[in-house]
Amino acid sequence: MNLLRCGAVSDPVSHVTLPAILLATFLVSFPVAHRACGEQTAAPEAASADAADERSSQENLLRKMTTEGIELTNDKSFVLPEPSFVSVTGEPADSPSAMKALETLAGRHGVSRFTRDSVVAPISVQTDSIKNDEGDRIGHFIDVAFVVHQSIAEIRKSEALEDFKSDPDSPEKTIELSDQDNPEELEKNKTRSLTKQELADFNVTLDGQYEALGYLQMPLLSKVVVRGVARARRSIWSTDDETAPIILTWLLDSRFGSPTPDPESISNQWRAIERNSVGEKELGPPHPYAGMGGYVAITPVPGQEQASIIQLRFVLHEPHDWFDGRNLLRSKLPILIQDRVRNLRRELQD
Repeated sequence: MNLLRCGAVSDPVSHVTLPAILLATFLVSFPVAHRACGEQTAAPEAASADAADERSSQENLLRKMTTEGIELTNDKSFVLPEPSFVSVTGEPADSPSAMKALETLAGRHGVSRFTRDSVVAPISVQTDSIKNDEGDRIGHFIDVAFVVHQSIAEIRKSEALEDFKSDPDSPEKTIELSDQDNPEELEKNKTRSLTKQELADFNVTLDGQYEALGYLQMPLLSKVVVRGVARARRSIWSTDDETAPIILTWLLDSRFGSPTPDPESISNQWRAIERNSVGEKELGPPHPYAGMGGYVAITPVPGQEQASIIQLRFVLHEPHDWFDGRNLLRSKLPILIQDRVRNLRRELQD
């Protein structure tokens, strides 16, 4: 077993972070590092708004998700709707539009109940199947919204956003990476930083100003394990106003894709969890995987600056062989999302 020393690596099982919510509130903790293992980061200078987020970048991930979409298969992409309370350029919605959007999200619960200060306050969860041209389901669009009673400024200072901050002075942490085929480890959410060599092998340069890369393992319903490299970005992040809306984006990075992924590599892939002749869990052969990502937008509750609406919109590609065509994810999502949201609310209260 190897020991990797990486900055900003946290316990993937017990630590629930906001990037976890971004990927799938129900599935995985995703703490990603802001540098490759062993790479030293210079102390940050006073950052301008352009340097703090991707708005000035030619490769704007948020804009791409909401115009071209996220590619699930070679012939199918899904365009994410824009956030309800803030534009993709960071402009807050006007008061009438924001209130109308809030009333829509609250639905039958009503605004007062939806926005109440409680761990068990209502959550808006909408799941829609994504189908190909033949009408076959190939994935899911998940739309989640809920209120937390912390201001954006408070959320920015909490551990929930630690993975999107650059802190070169944070102490290094040592984690032991177990054999990735160990049966006891297959159903654990895991993340780690990429090494310099791994970045070089895929000819990828990390933009440490506003993005992070991390290798993840994500088990799904004890049936499938997804592994690959995730790319997270600060899309809207003001350095001048800590109360301004925030948008963070996340995507399984296609630069680490392969049509024939090596099971020992960090290439994006999925593998079935199977049983061998003595009943032990083991992984089947690797298959290429793409089509997972989305965004989280954090905005003030209309008329309640000390409370925030967290809106998540993301897609999850579901190959037919995952569950033999059964729609297991749709039936499990609402309960799993509810549990994760309540965990986040508790974390933000601590």
